[in-house]
Amino acid sequence: MLVIENQQHYDETVAFAKNVGLYDDPGNKNNALANRLAYLEKYGGKDEDGADRTRVRLFRDFAPHSFGFVIERKTTADEWARLFEGGLLYHGPHDGNGSGAGPTFAVTLEPTAGWSIHT
Repeated sequence: MLVIENQQHYDETVAFAKNVGLYDDPGNKNNALANRLAYLEKYGGKDEDGADRTRVRLFRDFAPHSFGFVIERKTTADEWARLFEGGLLYHGPHDGNGSGAGPTFAVTLEPTAGWSIHT
């Protein structure tokens, strides 16, 4: 389950991704925004009764066109407990394609144009 905590930022980021051809790009599938969002949404799977085992809270990150996230799981007491957190970061020419430069300050193993999950 994906919980969007800043709908305006989400909508603007999706529009940006579509505008630059990186929303649902078959040639760049691993770094396309739609693919990365789907991966996060399905993380953890479902219980036997079809209920979500985890939820992902998605919020605005300080880096342009990027998100922070928290993945939580349902406890036996039917409460949400934090598993871990990370970022769904947009890389491109503005940050040296994931070289560790600002404004993302995050490194990818290969030069990247698109979104990458960092934990």
